[in-house]
Amino acid sequence: GKTYTGNVIAEEMLEADQQIVVLDPIGAWWGLRSKYPVAILGGEHADIPIQDGGGSAVADFVIRETLPVVIDLSEFGENAMRRFVADFGATFYRKNREPVHLFVEEADEFVPQKTTGGGPLAKCLGAMQRIVRRGRQRGIGCTLITQRSAVINKDVLTQTECLIAMQTTA
Repeated sequence: GKTYTGNVIAEEMLEADQQIVVLDPIGAWWGLRSKYPVAILGGEHADIPIQDGGGSAVADFVIRETLPVVIDLSEFGENAMRRFVADFGATFYRKNREPVHLFVEEADEFVPQKTTGGGPLAKCLGAMQRIVRRGRQRGIGCTLITQRSAVINKDVLTQTECLIAMQTTA
């Protein structure tokens, strides 16, 4: 339900020639390219492989090329994935100036309610908070997709303009 709904929204944006970027930690979004010219970075279906530590370079690529892109992080471990998103998010926020919509699948991986200490998760949360809270001034729209909105960081969740709840009981 949730990923399918996100895909439908993304397809409508692609039909309107809008640039989308998907952060996909589960490898579920690669199918978009069956109907649209979407580049797949990383994962099993990659057009271009990505590596841990390459988040800033991927952000530069996405900004420079203005292509619809799925960034498949499914082959990364938890900390590597968060390091990548922290670097990607910081560069993406700092350098982007064109309209783009960011879809974040399993958003609770990147903007959790609880973090302990510093490390990759804290940096990831900080980068994503900037994008969600201030990204619109830099042309960035954002859709967060999760099974449990209650576990999303409240500083991020309170920025929600539209919440689509599907079988949410708590």
